[in-house]
Amino acid sequence: MPGLAPMLAAALLARTGATMVGLSMGFVAYEQTASAFTLAVVAASFGVAFAASSLVAGHVLIRVGLRAMLVGALASQFAGALALASVTSTAGADVTWLIIFSVVAGLASAFIFVGSQMLLHGVAPGEHLQRAVSLDAATMSVSRIAGPALGGILLAVIGIPPVFLLAACCYLPLLGVVAVLAARLNDPPPARRPRLREAARFFGQLRILRWALLTAALAELIALPLVQMMPAVTESLNRDAADRLGILVACVAVGSVGQILVIERLRARHDARVIVGVMYVAAGALLLGLALDEELFVAGALLMAFGLTISIGRTLLLTSVHVASPDSHRAHVLSLYIFVTAAATPIGALLWGVVADWLNIDATLGGAGVLLMFGIGAGLISILRHEAAAPPAAVSEMAETPHR
Repeated sequence: MPGLAPMLAAALLARTGATMVGLSMGFVAYEQTASAFTLAVVAASFGVAFAASSLVAGHVLIRVGLRAMLVGALASQFAGALALASVTSTAGADVTWLIIFSVVAGLASAFIFVGSQMLLHGVAPGEHLQRAVSLDAATMSVSRIAGPALGGILLAVIGIPPVFLLAACCYLPLLGVVAVLAARLNDPPPARRPRLREAARFFGQLRILRWALLTAALAELIALPLVQMMPAVTESLNRDAADRLGILVACVAVGSVGQILVIERLRARHDARVIVGVMYVAAGALLLGLALDEELFVAGALLMAFGLTISIGRTLLLTSVHVASPDSHRAHVLSLYIFVTAAATPIGALLWGVVADWLNIDATLGGAGVLLMFGIGAGLISILRHEAAAPPAAVSEMAETPHR
């Protein structure tokens, strides 16, 4: 797959820089205000902007082209990090600056994610698409480990402005790679531009897309808020949250990297829908185990397994959307899918927070685990019954992802 290796390496560096920026912004916000609410506002502004931007990312891609969209979004990330380095080196960053950059970063990140998925689809041959998506997901997981660790060390050693400056430089390799690869893949504009509502109809017409969207939305709503609620989970283990939080978050990321070792073997033997169903049911059981556990090392092992199961599910769902999307509407289909998944996690985190304040975090973990097991398990049973009753032609129509 020519071009894939430099693309993944540059993406890893850029994502590491992005996590360093996020960590530094949170550190500055809390240092300036000593307010957890202000920290939450800065973080939420990124999530809201990302979700909103993902809806129009496909439209922008068709209007301006893949190369222009990716280069423009990466350039805005680079310029924003430089601006923060400049501001923090003079008078210090006002929270308003942090919120503005967080919104800009959220808007650009959605464009980058949709564009990079389209670029990945163009670079990787169809028979290797699942492997490419899996490797791309692994770079995200590694950046979640390297970014906070490297950012925390650099903040202590060289201070805030140089961290923003280094993070800005991390975007440059991906900017160069994208400029070269996207130029080769830029297709001429279609005679008639596809519309977002046309792409939305495909989720109703194609069962595989409908299944992927509903499964992803349910998992992101119920299970994925765990990462955002890790401070409360760490404290429930009777440990110093500030001391152990990074270790436990890293356990999730380390587990998610492991999916590249097992996903192809699983996919060679089983249908993608069955694998996703089993993985998310297992994730629900792991949430229930976390609710009952009080030992730090056991929690770390459970979190690694949780990261593995969730990452396998996410990768197969995204691969299914890639393969099942019509070429003419793929950008819009990906935009809608990303919008739903991006919006579901913050909503789930709010629900987790309300329930945890009302009861406690252990009850919230256990309840989420039970809901995930029953919700995904019911869907899996329905799929198996439908396959048993349907003729072979209908079953092959549903299994639209490659199966070796």
